[in-house]
Amino acid sequence: MNNIIISYDLRHQRDYDKLIDTIKLLGFASRVLESLWYVKTDFSASDCINILKSHIDYDDGIAVFDCSNNRWATWYANHERMQSLWQ
Repeated sequence: MNNIIISYDLRHQRDYDKLIDTIKLLGFASRVLESLWYVKTDFSASDCINILKSHIDYDDGIAVFDCSNNRWATWYANHERMQSLWQ
């Protein structure tokens, strides 16, 4: 199973319930901070993005980090600087 960290920014229209319910369905989920979750799951970071992005609006952003194997994925997030530092 993968150790996944999920962070999100819901900007204008904030439908948290829909997104949170979906995060909980990914596996064993624990809310760490207001918009930061830990999930123990069989899904990859990319799988999680593909599942979650259908539950957000065009102006929202999500970052998913697989801490099990140092992989991550983002959707409408500012990741360029982090990507250049990630090794």
